[in-house]
Amino acid sequence: MVRRVEDTSLVKPEERFAYWREFVCRNYVTASAVTEVRDASFSGSLTSQDLGPLLVSELRAPLHLWSRNTKHIQQDDQDAYILSFLSRGRGELNQFGRRSVQHTGDFVLYDVSAVFQYDLDADARLVKIPKSLFDQRITKPRDLVSVTFPLSAPLAPMLSAIITEATRLDLSNPAQALVGARLANSVIDVLVAMCDLFREENSAGAASASLDRTMRYARANLGDRDLGPEILARIGGVSVRSLNRMFGEMSTTPMRWIWKERLHASRNALVMNNVSSVTEAAFSFGFSDLAHFSRSYKSEFGETPRTTLSNRPS
Repeated sequence: MVRRVEDTSLVKPEERFAYWREFVCRNYVTASAVTEVRDASFSGSLTSQDLGPLLVSELRAPLHLWSRNTKHIQQDDQDAYILSFLSRGRGELNQFGRRSVQHTGDFVLYDVSAVFQYDLDADARLVKIPKSLFDQRITKPRDLVSVTFPLSAPLAPMLSAIITEATRLDLSNPAQALVGARLANSVIDVLVAMCDLFREENSAGAASASLDRTMRYARANLGDRDLGPEILARIGGVSVRSLNRMFGEMSTTPMRWIWKERLHASRNALVMNNVSSVTEAAFSFGFSDLAHFSRSYKSEFGETPRTTLSNRPS
């Protein structure tokens, strides 16, 4: 968990922007960048460190424009989101046909596995998040990309405080790996909760709200072995038949969806150091047969849960 500091003042004035583009791409994703600021006047810095499975950074730079296209995606093929929080300045993100304008205090989420354009003139704090850690816990995550979350949104001040503190801490000592993993858990937990509340306040319709409420309840209660269609229908305020129809529109059934969520939750618990054994990972999320759990896990992820446990950072 090495703390990395990059600054354009370390190179010749005529090399500053090229140096900036290279180290930002190295830390995050391949993309094109342009600026109207002359090289000699361009001043940017990026301080980064790993936070469990996340990467957190503090970025300071004048106006420059990032663009990621299909060729860039083919070059590095990364499967992650970047959460951007502005502590000063302005940003404008365009992705999936949506335009999000950021001002000081605003959050925005973008998907690096898809084309985007991001214009930035700001001091920003960035969090790179493996998509699996977010997608497994949120319904229709693409709907939350390139959407502005203002600091006035529920839980946004809490999330900004955690991220700000995480970028300021020096966790380069290997003995602090557990601290980093716990902070990463906090970032993901609060981000997901903020998105849930934001979506609840901006629900597009009764059916969508019912499905969101049902899925949130299920994800919070995966350890309940009685969890099934009847309970979910009651939580969603719909009939079991209507519930089956809603899940059918996603080409699944309530129970198939629950079992897949349990598998992904178990994997995340193993990866994020939230459990100490395969047995704990299985039983914590509603599995009662370890052999069945291991077979299903390997079928879903291509490795056994014991392999995942042994490969995680110590």
